[in-house]
Amino acid sequence: MTYNSEQLDGINIHFVLCTERTGSSLLSLMLNLNNRILCPSEEPFALYFYKKYRNKISWTESDIDSYVDEFFMMAEKNTDLYFSDRKEFTNSLKMHLSVLNWSRLVKLTYLHFIDGKDKATVDVIIDKQIKYFFHIPMLLTIFPNARFIILVRDVRDNIVSKRNRKLNWNQHPMFLAALWKETYRRITLLPKNQIKCIRYEDFMQETEDTLRQICHWVDVPFQEQMMETEGKYLNFIEQQKSKLDPTFVEHLLKFHSGLSQRTSTKQIGQFKQELTEQEIRDIERICKKELTYFGYELNTVLTGNTFSFKACYYLILAKCYRNWLLKLYYMLPFFVKLKIKKSRKNIAPV
Repeated sequence: MTYNSEQLDGINIHFVLCTERTGSSLLSLMLNLNNRILCPSEEPFALYFYKKYRNKISWTESDIDSYVDEFFMMAEKNTDLYFSDRKEFTNSLKMHLSVLNWSRLVKLTYLHFIDGKDKATVDVIIDKQIKYFFHIPMLLTIFPNARFIILVRDVRDNIVSKRNRKLNWNQHPMFLAALWKETYRRITLLPKNQIKCIRYEDFMQETEDTLRQICHWVDVPFQEQMMETEGKYLNFIEQQKSKLDPTFVEHLLKFHSGLSQRTSTKQIGQFKQELTEQEIRDIERICKKELTYFGYELNTVLTGNTFSFKACYYLILAKCYRNWLLKLYYMLPFFVKLKIKKSRKNIAPV
């Protein structure tokens, strides 16, 4: 599809900010069932390319070739699954040479995610990217008018879910609690009038009402088909699997098995059976402020506001793991990022 400048300028970009195991994949699936919304896969390209291309207003075909090469080199997810063919993407951008600027380039790139979805009626893009929680000041600079959906889950259940899936290199509950705290404390960096908080528990228990709230927040009408998720993800994988490694497809279906099921409340409060009293106490002490902010009740009575040495250790470790590490990576010159990506992609599998 070819867009004119008015059509591209009329597309709004918003964000879902969250951590893992918060129902974000299901939310993305449901948002994509609305013909006014596109929810792309997690690619922080807009952040990484901003400094290089933000002031570029005159584009040549050679510039496009370079950008496309860089985009695929920097891609973090499986582009065969979620993104258009390289040639199709290149040709599309070259068809829009006369109207390209940074903002329109970003929107055109987004519009090449989720092949098979009709983009003709899309006028809202909602990007779900976990890393963006740690780049909020830069995100507000790039997208000053964006609205943010903060998707949160009770940290105690979130920890159980992460441990069951063996997410993150450190499975200690105090580390996972510190990581959750380090993520959601950053909500204070966002203007209050630009955020909408959605709790996983409300999303599971009152799914349609939650979707209606989100649609209202981003100024699009709720559509009944957003609730009709059964078989949609499996159909999407079926359409794409000829381009994918069978082992990867198997892993994908297993990891996102919840997308093939109806929404369920059975995992709400599972921490009461899965965590010890001491683990719950340690988690609540670390996350007390944020739990209270999001309206979660504490199971234990906590006195004082000081952390143990062990808790301080995990708080520092969590800050280093995501916050400082991601900031350090972002600060690297773009050509260094490309070299890092090239070195990783050139490493032959063992």
